[in-house]
Amino acid sequence: MTEQNITTAKLLALLNVNASRPRKRRREEDDSFVGSVKLNKRQATTVIGDNEAAAGTQTDDEHEAEVEEDDANQNTDQLTNGVAESSWDAHFKNNTIYLSSRTLEAVQPPGEHGRVRWKHISKPLGPGRSITSFTLEDKEGEIDFVGAMPPPEASRLIDYKLWEPFQKRAGKLPENLRNLQDQLLPELLRYRDVHHTYISASNPDEQSAMRDTVSMHLANHVRRLQQDISRNNRLVSQTQASDKAPIPEAIQDQGFTRPTTLILVPFKNSALRWITSYLAHFPLSGNREEAISERKRLAAAFALPEGTVDKLAAGEGLGVYPEDHVQTFKGNIDDNFRMGIRVVGKVLKPFTNFFASDIIIASPLGLRLAIERDGTDDFLSSIEIVVVDQADVLAMQNWTHLQFVIEHLNNLPKGNNNTDFSRVKSWYLDGHAKYLRQNIVMSSYETPQIRAFFTNEIRNVAGKVRFERRWPGVQIPEGVKLNFVKFESVNSREEMEKRFEFFTNDVFPGLRKSAVQSANTLIFVPSYFDFIRLRNWLRKQDVEVAFLTEDSTASEMQHARSKFERGEKSFLVVTERYHFFRRYKLKGILNLVFYGPPDHAIFYQEFLSFPFLKKDVEGADVTCKILYSRYDLMALERIVGSREASSLIKGV
Repeated sequence: MTEQNITTAKLLALLNVNASRPRKRRREEDDSFVGSVKLNKRQATTVIGDNEAAAGTQTDDEHEAEVEEDDANQNTDQLTNGVAESSWDAHFKNNTIYLSSRTLEAVQPPGEHGRVRWKHISKPLGPGRSITSFTLEDKEGEIDFVGAMPPPEASRLIDYKLWEPFQKRAGKLPENLRNLQDQLLPELLRYRDVHHTYISASNPDEQSAMRDTVSMHLANHVRRLQQDISRNNRLVSQTQASDKAPIPEAIQDQGFTRPTTLILVPFKNSALRWITSYLAHFPLSGNREEAISERKRLAAAFALPEGTVDKLAAGEGLGVYPEDHVQTFKGNIDDNFRMGIRVVGKVLKPFTNFFASDIIIASPLGLRLAIERDGTDDFLSSIEIVVVDQADVLAMQNWTHLQFVIEHLNNLPKGNNNTDFSRVKSWYLDGHAKYLRQNIVMSSYETPQIRAFFTNEIRNVAGKVRFERRWPGVQIPEGVKLNFVKFESVNSREEMEKRFEFFTNDVFPGLRKSAVQSANTLIFVPSYFDFIRLRNWLRKQDVEVAFLTEDSTASEMQHARSKFERGEKSFLVVTERYHFFRRYKLKGILNLVFYGPPDHAIFYQEFLSFPFLKKDVEGADVTCKILYSRYDLMALERIVGSREASSLIKGV
């Protein structure tokens, strides 16, 4: 944030005509603002939403009438003996306890390649499970806010209309899922960044329990903000209606635009699960027919088109495809979508204009295309919580789309957007909103890419926590000759180059000279960038080789697979993304070379089972070579187990 941008934002606030006297917040759509309408305009079948924002419009009086009954149950924003009344007050009020010259300096990485300093402490959560907490650190030591924070008591901090139904649903869950919820919820309520690294891709019940917990947290956050603004609106109305009423101090209780929560998921099927989970917190009320109609419309927009047969969902995929593949890909796997949802008291209004929405659910690709098409990210300027679900799946798509979206959160808006700048919180005007935004990341495993994102690219001054586990490793066929080959790399920036040199100078020449490994050899390449380089090099060698990627056409796949199986191609090179999206069984393999350990541990298990698709193959007939460096620790943990992986890295 440059000084010029900060000054511009403050000038906009000062130039507001009525800045000297707080007004009621305006949340109605402005038909004259063309940009906001274009962002959510429906195009073909891939864009969710249209120009129906007016249908979800709500006046201030209607909104206040619906939330007034719950105001008495909420805490004030006062500090009692230096301790905030609630974690929401401490974190998101205009006088937040988290922003100071010390924290702002500590959260800025020094130099071009500098990193923010985090002090971390780990504690066990149970057998093989742990949680690591991170707090900001500077030259003076740890920056600890615990003394100014109330305990995260869910029954006190969550709206009772959300908490009681949640408790009833949780009571029906098995103990292990209740424990997951009980461990996660306090960390969410502290508004620290959270990364849960072992949400099983093959366990829909576990995923559902986590979504229920996080969606309740999101609903509570939106509700708390609406109640705060509603209460201040009534205070302003009383002041304007009576000459005797005291003039309130400046009220700063909102951001630049209405949307405050963002959910990023890879496919429409994931979005539908999140929407269903969110709807569970809003039972049908009011106009039931209209609500039922909206829910049917949601299902139609995010499910498969009517008449389409989903073989995975129908059970035909079970037994043929692994369970994690079925759970990830059954349903609508369109990856280009976005939709706004407006919370109107106890009712959800889907398909609303982004600027009139409280929640945005989208794929990173869908949101990126909207921003690039319309040239504005203003509707993301006031996001206070972002959820990144299935981060491991997003990494299999295109990680740069996610990074693009994160970079466009909490930027100063380019337009006015009908904003009452006199009510905008000072830390928004100062460009510090990104340091208070809570980032919730969930994945079924962790990679260096995801860890770097969570540790370095998102910086919540309140701190962060990471849920971790020790991995047991996977079972593989007996008798297979395994050879783990380590190569040295001084740093991560040169690791790709060192791997390529080691393979081309040491590994591949040995394969060509071997009477056994010079044929029926599959080379598995986790990184697509490594694959491109390796493919270009192999094409210059005098070898019979075929290639399979996620972009291969059906005919190209059939051609490559059949030629390799018949022995017409000695080598078959496949990418991890190919297997992730296709999950085909490959025949004709006797020798396996992993250019690097796969991120998906089950892929290691599956590829080692493929040689035995031919009945007369025994374990001694199969060889497997795995290249690795010290930067492959996370992937190694999942395939050989945490203890064995540590020994491999140390070379003992």
